[in-house]
Amino acid sequence: MFSEKIHRHIYIFSLILLGIGIPLSVFLMSVSQFLLATNWLLELNFKNKWLRLKQNKAAIYLIGLFFLHLLWMINSNNWTYGLHDIKIKLPLLVLAILIGSSEKLHFSEIKLILNFFISSVLISTIISGLIYYDIIHREITDTRQISIFISHIRLSLLVNIAFFSSLYLFSKAKKTLKALYIINLLWFPFFLFILNSYTGLFIFIFVLTVTLMRYIFQSNQLWIKKASVLTLIILFVSGIYVIYDSYKRFSITDQFPQENQLEKYSLNGNPYRHHTEARQTENGHFIHIYICNKELEKEWDKRSKISFKTGLNKKGELVRFTLLNYLSSLNLKKDSIGMAQLSDEDIKLIEAGYTNYIYKNKYSIYAKIYPILKQIKSYNNYSYAEGASISQRFEYLKIATRIIKDNFWFGVGTGDVDDTFKKHYANGESSLSEEYQHRAHNQYLTFFISFGIFGFIASLFFMFTPVFYEKKQFLPLIFSLIAFLSMLNEDTLETQAGITFFTYFYSLFFVAFSFKKEKNYLNHPKTKPIENSGVL
Repeated sequence: MFSEKIHRHIYIFSLILLGIGIPLSVFLMSVSQFLLATNWLLELNFKNKWLRLKQNKAAIYLIGLFFLHLLWMINSNNWTYGLHDIKIKLPLLVLAILIGSSEKLHFSEIKLILNFFISSVLISTIISGLIYYDIIHREITDTRQISIFISHIRLSLLVNIAFFSSLYLFSKAKKTLKALYIINLLWFPFFLFILNSYTGLFIFIFVLTVTLMRYIFQSNQLWIKKASVLTLIILFVSGIYVIYDSYKRFSITDQFPQENQLEKYSLNGNPYRHHTEARQTENGHFIHIYICNKELEKEWDKRSKISFKTGLNKKGELVRFTLLNYLSSLNLKKDSIGMAQLSDEDIKLIEAGYTNYIYKNKYSIYAKIYPILKQIKSYNNYSYAEGASISQRFEYLKIATRIIKDNFWFGVGTGDVDDTFKKHYANGESSLSEEYQHRAHNQYLTFFISFGIFGFIASLFFMFTPVFYEKKQFLPLIFSLIAFLSMLNEDTLETQAGITFFTYFYSLFFVAFSFKKEKNYLNHPKTKPIENSGVL
């Protein structure tokens, strides 16, 4: 319909729009893919497109992963759910064909696409930061809710991509533009910290370590090698110290008093209740002793509009239990004297659902680690995982391994994964209530459950093989680490946002651009006008 040049501009614009949409708008994600497909059809020239696609091995592997899901529909009973799953997986097929059959991107084009993507992530994180600091007021009950456009885990993955893409472009930018990338390199790690995404932080630290090791082995500049070694040593020593100090601090627990040592009455003469059989602690202080509900109710209702007896905190939990934990964290008795020592800030935190005073400090590393240690302890001691994201994954793993054992060879099929999990939960194989009964939260386990051993091996082959072709190239390697590590903790390919994230960057870094030929692209005439331009 248009000239070759205009079709090319529409193609690049569509890729840019998709990159902007992933962190900011589901609508833009859909529109950009529709625009990409429409432009591809109107461009015609299908013979050349077919030849390009046949020669693009990475695109073929992506298509193979889609057809693996389609093939295992044969083994499914629930075709309604299976077709819904196939619909979610369509980007694997569509983007692979559209991008794999198009002319390769030049360096200037992929740089422009990455700069717009980085900009959109920057905008998303700045808005989230403004919500975090209450400059933009939004009612939240959990720090992770500051991510309003996309789930906090997905956003943390995009922040990781944006950080390492900024690092890559920083190394190739003119001096006048390096400062702009430095802003990103400082802001993105800080944002991951305040976002409180354990998955994002773990991936960032792991991939940063790999990056530093890569510089040590590959760089010809001695100062870069020395700086990388020093940074690695600092990261390692700091990490060991923080983990050891946090565990040591967490492990300190009061000695439980003898029953005859427990005071029976408060200073006001009201009787205490002591549940000596319950040994749960907060900051090492026992929660279920020295409780005077009469005094707590009277003093709490003076200071809060939330009813002590029946009121819920902002997380939907009974506020009186939150109050007990919070007072215990300060080693205060649960009576009027203890209430008198709470500040107005403490009251607001309790109303918001925080059980420990350590959360007052937004920048406390211990406050980030404490919930992990508490969840693990609770699960080990009481097998309690309700509402605890880390402990719940142990339950998901337990159910998933049973399903794999029962369906080892051929799996349950593309459409029956959800039904199979529900069946095992219904049989009472987990203590989780229905609200928290989810699937594996591990993409590899989901593949194994769906396809059995043979399909599982095939899925790994389709995903990992292209990595070996580009294993020495920075961005393909970094993306692979981020994506494949995320699959250990999430069903990354089971949602529209997750599948689009994976397919888009896979297509950019493996299908659309050859980093092995990057020097040729840098010398290409088309790259010179905008090689060092772009938007941050």
